[in-house]
Amino acid sequence: MRCSPVHEYHDVGVRNFSQIAGELQEFGGGIKWNLMVIPFFGELGVEALEKFAGQLLEWKKEGHSLYLHGYKHKANFSLKRGLLGKIALRLTNSEAEFAGLSKSDSKMLLGEALQAWQKLGVGPAQGFVAPAWYGSESMFLLCKELGFENYSSRFIIWNRARGSRFSIPFSTAGLPSFIAPLVNLCEKAYMKIYKTLSFLPVPRIVKHPTEITRI
Repeated sequence: MRCSPVHEYHDVGVRNFSQIAGELQEFGGGIKWNLMVIPFFGELGVEALEKFAGQLLEWKKEGHSLYLHGYKHKANFSLKRGLLGKIALRLTNSEAEFAGLSKSDSKMLLGEALQAWQKLGVGPAQGFVAPAWYGSESMFLLCKELGFENYSSRFIIWNRARGSRFSIPFSTAGLPSFIAPLVNLCEKAYMKIYKTLSFLPVPRIVKHPTEITRI
């Protein structure tokens, strides 16, 4: 049975949710998004937190899914990392905050993220996606233990009931501007082929606040 394409909007936070609300309206109301929410709100006051939480609840009522997307989406440099984790930070402008961490540090950081999430008062997160998709096998197992219903890495989407599926993400975030049109053309071509060849990997349309391209 063919699975519907997955639509993800990453890096939804307290400082940009108004902009994102406008962009989702431009995309159209027929799309149900997995919204990757950064729960950290720093020194912002209660009013900002309430407005953010209110918008998240509104999106939830509209049928969108709210995923936990790390804690701050910025690395804590006091935590020790392996070599590959340090390389990941260089490649992502220090956004891959879980990359290269030990299991204990990953658990600690995820705990802080969950505490911040609870303050939003929007109910349980419907899944977890590590910032910049830099997770690990131990991170995946930890999320399963904590009861998350969904987990995504760069090429795998997992659901507790359906198991793991290979997925192809289409995103222009972080790419040079001259490459973005090529990615969009590949996305459109793949979507057409996927309509007839259901055995192909599930496509994921991934957007970020920094992108100016549209579906």
